[in-house]
Order: sequence, then structure tokens, then C-alpha cells
Amino acid sequence: MSLGASIAVVLGRVSTEDTDRVIETIQALDPAVSGETCEIVIADRLQDELTGRIRRDYPHVRIIDCPAGMTLTEMRTLAFEASNAPIVAVTEDHCVPAPGWAATLKKAFDEGGPELVAVGGSVVNGVTDSGLDWATYLCEYSFFSPPVAQGQSDILPGMNVAYRRNALEAVPRGLLVSGFWETTVHPLLLRNGGRFLSLNELVMFHKKRFSWGLFASQRFIYSRYFAGLRFGDAALPKRAAASLASLALPPVLLMRAVKAARSKGLGKEMLRASPYLLALYCVWAVGESVGALKGPGNALAMIE
Repeated sequence: MSLGASIAVVLGRVSTEDTDRVIETIQALDPAVSGETCEIVIADRLQDELTGRIRRDYPHVRIIDCPAGMTLTEMRTLAFEASNAPIVAVTEDHCVPAPGWAATLKKAFDEGGPELVAVGGSVVNGVTDSGLDWATYLCEYSFFSPPVAQGQSDILPGMNVAYRRNALEAVPRGLLVSGFWETTVHPLLLRNGGRFLSLNELVMFHKKRFSWGLFASQRFIYSRYFAGLRFGDAALPKRAAASLASLALPPVLLMRAVKAARSKGLGKEMLRASPYLLALYCVWAVGESVGALKGPGNALAMIE
């Protein structure tokens, strides 16, 4: 634990590919790089050789051992509860903050006033060798590719975001563990009068190199989870209609992605990614179709 830290960085260690990327995350949070001393808490459901390496080489990092089947949202909640700093930042085990990231966060909260409860930023692709690399990034994060909205915004990325601790402590624990915070916690914070701030200069690099099989399976799982959460309590006719309508998603998603990429100056990258993206959008559509009809199942526990 880092005594006197103003920022706690919490994350779940779940990645089954590119697993040692978390070392870059830890190194990027060194105060000489990030600009502030950070408390780092990692909830770990892998408990492998890399876990031992982190404990040995980075003793200031707190690791919480978690059961293999624990959901990522439960893990993040445990890490949050084990931390102490007044600002709580959330990221993922394959995301690397840019130099000065922590100093930018601290300055934003210092100047934002007590009604500022969350600050988020942009997400930059840090793995760019192949069309598949671009597809996995654009499929998830094209909206948050810079430039993002600058100033007050109701939409912040779930893996480059920080909160005032007192705002999170006012959220019922059941809401913290029930789903990803951008869909469960953010609406409550806004309804309670909190203000969000979006900053282009708060940069996070997305640096996971996925295999096709892993990303496609994760896309299906997340889509099933999303649609199951949305339609799980609906009557069968409504679920059946949503299931059928989901199958029309691929061309709609591809058109949206092309428009977003062009607006961000990523037209060439979109061209490289488009064959993979179209296939991923088909997987996305099937996942939502299954989720709408059958519910989320155990999808939340399978997301990494």
C-alpha cells in the first residue's frame, strides 16, 4: 500500500491472453511517470506465476486472491473496498495509462469542486500490428478514441475513469457488484446530482493482443449479458421480438463504426479492420439474440 496516496487504482486480473501486460500498467503508475503516488489494488482470480512475480517485484501492490468463478464486477468492488485513497480510479489489466495520467486526474478533481464525482478520458489503441488488432479496438472503443467530448459529459469509458470515494461509498453494494459501473453506477450518480468531466488529455492505452477465438467468444458473452440484462424480465413475446430484431444488427453496427472511425481520422484503420469487424458484428448479433430470448445465464462471470 502507498501511504498518503491521493489516488487508488483498482482493477481485476482476469486476462487469459497477453497476461503480463499488467506489469506495464504497474510501471506506468510509478509516481515518476504518472505524476502522483498511487495506491494499487489488484483483485486476482488467476493466481498464477505472474501473481507471484507481482508480489515479489512490486511489494507496494496489494493483491486480493479471488475464486476462479468470481465476476469482474465483484472483483472490482472488493478492490475498491480494500483501498483507502479519496479518488478511486478503475482500469483493466491490459490498459496502460499515459505519462502524467495520475497528475491529470488529481488536478481535475482538485479544481472541479465537490459536485464533480467522476472524471474520464480517451482510449488510444496501443496494439496496431494487424487488422484484427484494430478490429478488437474499434469494436469496443471507437467512441472513446480521441477526440472525445471535452468538458462536462454523461458518458465516460469504464476503464479510464475515476470517482470520488464518498460518491462510490453512497452507492448500494448490490449495485456495485451487479454489473459494469458505466451501466449500473453512472446513472445513479447522475440522478443524484453528480457531475462528470471528460478530458482528452487523460489518455489510456488499450494494449491487449487478442486471438480471434478469444475476442469472438468474449464478444458473444458480453452481448448475451447486455441483452439478457435489458430484456431478462420482459414477457416472452417481447423477448422473442427483441431476439429476432437483434439479428439485423451487423449492417447497422458496421455503418455506425465506419462513421465514427471517419470522424476520428481512422478511415484507413477501419478499412484494415472491416472484414474482422463484420464477422464480429455477426457474433455480437447472435449474442444479443440469445441473451434477449434466454437471459444472461452465467455470462457476467465469464467476461474478461
